[in-house]
Amino acid sequence: MGLGGYLAARTDIEHCASETAREEAEIEKMRDREIQEVEGILRGYGLEGEPLQTVVGAITADRSRWIEFMMRFG
Repeated sequence: MGLGGYLAARTDIEHCASETAREEAEIEKMRDREIQEVEGILRGYGLEGEPLQTVVGAITADRSRWIEFMMRFG
């Protein structure tokens, strides 16, 4: 049972690392599309206009924050 738990946790960690690397690459290579994805997610929460642009700007200004946002909501 302990081995199964260990292997499951290890798989989760590897999956998270893989997804983080994928998001980093997408932000680097497809910046505009990723910004549009952030906008789309936030529009789903009712943001529009200047408030939307302010929040998108705040999220995308910090790479680690942007990656964390995409991991959580993307």
